Amino acid sequence: MVLASALEPLRDVQLRSLGAQLSWRITTLTGAEVTSSSGLRIRPDGTFNPGQTDATLVLVAGYHMRDQISKQLTSTLRLAARNAPLIIAVDTASWLLAEAGVLDGHSATIHWQEIDAFQEAFSNVSVSTARFVRSGRYLSCGGASAVLDMLLDLIKRQFGPAAAFDAFSMFVYDPTRQNQLGRGAQKLRETGSPKLLAAIDVMAENIETPLTTFELAKRVSLAERTLCRLFLRELGMSPGKYFRMFRLQKARYLVEETQLSQEQIALRCGFSSGASLARSFRSEMGVAMRDIRTRQQ
Repeated sequence: MVLASALEPLRDVQLRSLGAQLSWRITTLTGAEVTSSSGLRIRPDGTFNPGQTDATLVLVAGYHMRDQISKQLTSTLRLAARNAPLIIAVDTASWLLAEAGVLDGHSATIHWQEIDAFQEAFSNVSVSTARFVRSGRYLSCGGASAVLDMLLDLIKRQFGPAAAFDAFSMFVYDPTRQNQLGRGAQKLRETGSPKLLAAIDVMAENIETPLTTFELAKRVSLAERTLCRLFLRELGMSPGKYFRMFRLQKARYLVEETQLSQEQIALRCGFSSGASLARSFRSEMGVAMRDIRTRQQ
C-alpha cells in the first residue's frame, strides 16, 4: 500500500499533466523479487544502482526493517545518499537511513509505531511527529496515507497546484459518481477554498454543455473577476483553462476505457465536433487521440 500510494499520484500526473516528464524504476538490492507482508510478489525492474546521480531515490521499507540492516545495505545507502539529488524515505525507511548515518543533523519522521524507538536509537536525528518532514535533501513520512499527502505536496511544488489537485481528486473524487450520490468537490474542504470547490462541482455537472466564465461565476455567487483571481491563485490557471482541461481529461478517459467514436466523445465532453475535440486534445495533451487508443489495443 505504501508503494502504491507513492506511485499512483505520479502515474496520474504522467497521464494528465502537460509537460510532465516522469518515469520510474523499481529495484531491489540484488534485483531479486520481493514479497510484501500481505503476500503480494513484486518483480523489480532491476538491481539498485547507488551511483545514479540524476534521479530521486525513494526508499520503501515496512515491517522487520531491523532484520534488513547489514554492512552492505548501510554502505550502499551512504553512497546513494551522496549521489541522489533528493532522498525520500517512506514508512520505516527512515530507520535504514539513520542507521547509515546520513540523517545525522537532520529532521525526520517514521511510522507512528516506531517513533519512540526511533528517538531513543538515533539521538543525532531530530525526530518529528509530523505526517511528513522535509530536511535539506531528505523527505520522510510514515504510513500509506502520509505518503499520499507527501507526494501531493511534492507534485504541487514540481508541477503546480492544478496537477496536485487533479491527482488528489482522482483518488477520492469521481465527479460523475459523486454527483449521483449528492456529494462532490465540497467534500475536499482541506484542498481548496469552498468557492473554488463549488465552481468545480458546477463544472462537473456541465461537462456536456460548458458554461462561460460569467455563467460559472454567477452559479457560485461571485463576480467574474473574483472567480478568475481565485482560480489563478489556487490552481495557477484561469477558470476557462481549467474547465477545458477538465473536459479533455474526461475525453481521455472515454478514449481509454470505451469504444465510443470521436464524435460521440466530443458530444459528451462539450465540444462542437470530433474535429474540434481532436485539435484541442492534440494541442493541450501533446498527443493525438487515435494514438492513445492505438496504445490501448
